[in-house]
Amino acid sequence: MLVLACKAAYAVAPPVRRPAPALRDRPVTWSNPQGRTLTQVHDDVWLAERPFYPTLPGLQNTDVGCKACVIRLPDGKLWVHAPVALDPELRAALAEIGPVGHIVTPNTEHQKFAPSWILEYPDAKSYACPGLREKKPEIGWQSSLAELLDGTDGVASAAPPAVWGGALELCWVRDQVPLTGALGSIPFFNEVVFFHRPSKTLIVTDLWWNYPRETSRLWKFGMDRIYKPVYNRLMRTESWDASYSTIMNWDFEYLAPTHGEPVAADGKAVLARHLGYE
Repeated sequence: MLVLACKAAYAVAPPVRRPAPALRDRPVTWSNPQGRTLTQVHDDVWLAERPFYPTLPGLQNTDVGCKACVIRLPDGKLWVHAPVALDPELRAALAEIGPVGHIVTPNTEHQKFAPSWILEYPDAKSYACPGLREKKPEIGWQSSLAELLDGTDGVASAAPPAVWGGALELCWVRDQVPLTGALGSIPFFNEVVFFHRPSKTLIVTDLWWNYPRETSRLWKFGMDRIYKPVYNRLMRTESWDASYSTIMNWDFEYLAPTHGEPVAADGKAVLARHLGYE
């Protein structure tokens, strides 16, 4: 027992990224620490890690980071979550690992680059989060993720969708708290979360973030200490329990966020703490 306890105490946490090739093709930043166009994190899982600068006054020079997640499905096609800017380097890197077959816009916020991807890859199937395709038909999404939410509770799929080779599951996190403004009434939170079964990876957009110390102190403080409590409280609506239960019943370890550093182990505990459950 003592030996086992010692081994557990000194166990090395799994890496969040696979070792990088010596040649870098992008600047090294906190938001892209390997300086790579695509960073591999698991078999058939890559992140396109990029700096991102908000347009908010006073934050235009603050890198808050963003990531796209790329999954190679069993049929060899690529499934791309929350696409980042598409440039020649990214096109070439994607072509090396497979053809782009699915383009996913997972929430209402991360849609900026969807049009260029849809134009570049006309043979790929494109998906919008529930309600977004109807509001912005000009973008050209072919399908709504709502079409895959065929479970009895309306927030998940009854089985891993065959169109993705059974490798991914999905769950809708939504609320009934509308924000009103120039664009009319829109939900405060509307995101579809994904679970890649082979790598035990949970793929999120804005449900969870993990800003490291290297980022702006002001931004990190605002997101973690001010915004997060409000965010969590507004998400506690009538469908929240069903969504949270679905997500926590998935067997995930790795957390792949759109913002901040991934986590390679104990993903469930990390997510629960972020959402105020521990």
